[in-house]
Amino acid sequence: MIVYALKRLVAMIPTLLGITFVTFLIINLAPGDPVATKFGAGAGNERGMGGAGGGGSQSRERQADAIKAKKKLLGMVREDRTVQVWPASVPEPESSKDPALPWVRTARLAELDGWPISLAAGPAGSLVVGTSSGALVSLDAQGLISATLRAGASGAPQITAVALDGDAVLAADSSGQVVRYQQGQAVATAPALGRQVRGLVSLPDGAVATAADDGMVRVLEGDTLTTRFALEGHLSGVWSLAVLPDGHLLSAGYDQHLRIWDTTAGKLLEDHPGVGAAINDVALSPDGTRMALALGDRTVAVLTLADLDADPVARLRGHFKQVNAVAWTDDDHLVSGSDDETARLWRVSTGQELARSPDIAGAVKDVLVVGDAVYTGARSWRQVPIWKRYLSWLHRTATLDFDRSFVDDRLVIDKIAEALPITLGLNIIAIMIIYVVSIPLGVMAAVKRGSAFDQISSFVLFLLYSVPNFWLATLLIMSLSSEKALDILPSVGLYSDNSIDLSYLPWLWDRLLHLVLPVTVMVYAGFASLSRYARTTMLETIQEDYVRTARAKGLPEYVVVFKHAFRNSLITIVTLVANLLPAMIGGSVIVEYIFSIQGMGRLGFDAILARDYPVIMAITTFSAFLTLSGILISDLLYSVVDPRVRSE
Repeated sequence: MIVYALKRLVAMIPTLLGITFVTFLIINLAPGDPVATKFGAGAGNERGMGGAGGGGSQSRERQADAIKAKKKLLGMVREDRTVQVWPASVPEPESSKDPALPWVRTARLAELDGWPISLAAGPAGSLVVGTSSGALVSLDAQGLISATLRAGASGAPQITAVALDGDAVLAADSSGQVVRYQQGQAVATAPALGRQVRGLVSLPDGAVATAADDGMVRVLEGDTLTTRFALEGHLSGVWSLAVLPDGHLLSAGYDQHLRIWDTTAGKLLEDHPGVGAAINDVALSPDGTRMALALGDRTVAVLTLADLDADPVARLRGHFKQVNAVAWTDDDHLVSGSDDETARLWRVSTGQELARSPDIAGAVKDVLVVGDAVYTGARSWRQVPIWKRYLSWLHRTATLDFDRSFVDDRLVIDKIAEALPITLGLNIIAIMIIYVVSIPLGVMAAVKRGSAFDQISSFVLFLLYSVPNFWLATLLIMSLSSEKALDILPSVGLYSDNSIDLSYLPWLWDRLLHLVLPVTVMVYAGFASLSRYARTTMLETIQEDYVRTARAKGLPEYVVVFKHAFRNSLITIVTLVANLLPAMIGGSVIVEYIFSIQGMGRLGFDAILARDYPVIMAITTFSAFLTLSGILISDLLYSVVDPRVRSE
C-alpha cells in the first residue's frame, strides 16, 4: 500500500505544476492590467493617470505607488534601486517638428538598499547618493559603492538633500536633521526640525543654507551646524536653494516667490513674484546668466538673472505631471525629471524636446549633470521576466507564501488559516450526513426496485434536488428564525455573542443550534444525487452471477446485499470522493453568505468582488491541491475496495 501511495503522489506532481502554471497565467497574462483595474486605473497605464502636481494628483500618485506595490506582491515588478545614466547630448533632429528621440540609457550604477532620490557630484567623477531608506553612500568613478556614510534601515528618514562642502559631505533627511560627514564620520549634527529639509547648499563663506517645509531658510555654521540666521519671508514650504554668481542666496518654494538673501547680514534683498506656479527646483546655467525653474504646473521656465520679474525667455512644455528637478548641460541644453516617470532633454533656444527616456516606471526625483553624463535618481520599478515570475510564484506556492491581501494587508495564509477550519468543519458534517442517509436509501431502493418505497423516495429526493438552496435558506430563516414566525433557531454565524461566557454543555448546545440551518441547506440536495448513484450501481451489481450464486447458497439477504453486492458496487461511489474536497470550498459560498459564516466560500467570493488577487491565487491553488488530494484518496480507496487495483 505504501509503495502504491508513493507512486500516486509522484504521478500528481506534473499535474500540480500544470495547475500552478495555469493559475499564474490567469493573473499575469489576462488582458489589461488586473492590478491597475482593481484600483480603478484603467488598463494598466499608470502614467495615464496624469495631471498636474498638487491637489488631486497627490492621490493619483499614491494610487500609482499602491499599484506598483501590489504588482511587487504578485512578482510582476521589482524595485530598481540603481542610479541610471544617460548621455548629455544626442543627435540633433533634422527639423524642429521631429518628435523627441528615445533616450538610450548607458548604465545602471550600484544596487542600493533604497531608491536613489538625492544626488551630488563628488571629486574625481564620484557621486554621493541619498536613498529612500535613509542610506548615504559614495560611488566611485566606476559606479561601485566606495563608502557607506550612513546605513539605511526600514522606516528610517529618507535622505532628501545632499551637498558637498570641500571634502565634507552634507546630508539632510525627511525628519529635518542635517549632518556633516568628514572622512566617513559624522562630525556635526543639527537637531531635527520635525519638518522635511528639501534644499541644502554650501555657501561661499563656509556656511550652510537649508530650506525646509516650515517656510524657513536657515543659515548654519559650516563646522558646527549651529544656526546663524533663521530667515523668514516665505509664506509656506521652501523647496529649493541656489547660490547666485554674486554669492547671494536664492530660495523658492510653494508660495511661488523667488527671494534673494544676504546670508552674511541675514536680511532679505529682493522678492520676485515668480511665474505663477510652485517651484520645486532651481538650476543656474553654466554661464551664470539664466535660471531654470522646475514647476508644479508641469513646465520648465527659464528666466534671465538680470530681470527676474520679466516673462520667461523659454517655457518648456511636455511633461504631464509636475517637474521635480532640472539641470543644465555643458552645451546649454536642459534636463528635466518629472513625476510622469520620464527624464527629458531640451534645446532651450527653441523649446524643443530632443530626447525622452523610456518609461522608467517611477517618479524622477533628482537629476545631475556631470560632464557628458546625466544621472537620474528615481523611485523606479523594473519589469520581471515572465519565467522569473513563474519560478518565484512556484517557490512561494510551495512554501505557502501568498504575501498579503490587497484589502486589509493581512497575510493571506493567516486569512485562510482562519476560514478553512470553519468550511472544513461544516462540510465534513454535511458529507457524513449525506453518506449516512443517501447510501442506505439508494441500496434499499435498488433492492426494492419498483416498489412504493422506491417510487416515493425517488419523487421526494428529486423534489428536494430541484429546490434552489438560496430559496430554501431564505424560507427556513423566515419560518424558523424570525420573530414573526417560529423564532427557535439562530441564523447568523456559528455561535452566539455571549457563547464565550457559557459553560461547556450550554456552549455545545449553542453551537449545535447554529449548525442546524446551514447544514440542512448544505445536505438536502446531495441526498438525491448520491442515492441515485448508489441505487444504479446496486442494480447493476445484484444482477451479477456471483450475487445469484450467493442467494442460491441460501445466505441471508442482508449478507448477500451488504457483503457481496454492496462492496462490489462501491467503486462508483468511491469515485465521487475526488470531487468532495474541492466542493468544500466552492459549494458553500451561498450558505456562508446567507448565514454570515466567515468560511472559505465567503472569503473567495469577497476576494473576487474586491479583485484581491493574492487571495484568489491562494484559494485557486488550495482548490487544485484539494482536487488532487481527493483523487489520491479515491485511488487509495480503490485499492482498499478492490485489492486488484494495487497489483495492476
